[in-house]
Amino acid sequence: MTDPSVERGSSDKNHDNIEDAVVVDETLEAEPLAEPVVEHEHEIVAEPDIVTEADANAPGITSASASDEPRVVYLTAPTPPKVAGNRGFGVFTALASTLLFAIVFAIAVVIINAAQSGRVGFAFAQAPSFYVPIAFFALGAIVIALIVNRAGWAAHVFSSIIVGLIVYFGTVGVLLLSNGIIQNTSEQAQLLFALALIDPRVIAAGLVGREVSLWTGALVAKRGRKVTDRNRESRTQWEAELAEKSAAQH
Repeated sequence: MTDPSVERGSSDKNHDNIEDAVVVDETLEAEPLAEPVVEHEHEIVAEPDIVTEADANAPGITSASASDEPRVVYLTAPTPPKVAGNRGFGVFTALASTLLFAIVFAIAVVIINAAQSGRVGFAFAQAPSFYVPIAFFALGAIVIALIVNRAGWAAHVFSSIIVGLIVYFGTVGVLLLSNGIIQNTSEQAQLLFALALIDPRVIAAGLVGREVSLWTGALVAKRGRKVTDRNRESRTQWEAELAEKSAAQH
């Protein structure tokens, strides 16, 4: 049999242990023990944000490197001025001078016919041969006006000689063809060619063409100098504006 004292003693001890355990439990409930804090587990480490190219383009995100990059500013360059020509005025002057040539040439023909026949008449104005020199003068004057353009007086002096030669030899050639020179013998053709070269009306046509082209060319040359000066001024102004734009850009 078990000793009652022993059982009681053990039960008392167990009772004391239970009370102590209860006390300990009450103490734990009243003041809970704080667990040791592991710093590395609760430490907050700020990781660098990785900004992708798509995020960099999103509004609200400012990149420091983007602000350091120079901005490219596009400026509209001034349009270079157009170079004005003098051909339009030259052609207009050539047409006007053709009318002047026709009047002066008609006066010369009247004088030549009066000197040869002793009569003053205007029947020659109905003949096609009268308009041949006029047509060649108009052709020569227009071509020279297109070529010379803004050239000076010296160019028109030289070109007036060319216009006179065009009128002279052009008239000779057309008159010989109209008289059927190709159907004649070589001796007859040479005689007709010599007579045409010394025809006073043909000579007068060449001389009048040269003089009219010379003096009307002076008007074209005068305007050509003005056009050249305006082109130079426009070019200088454009270069100054271009230099200002370039300085502002840099």
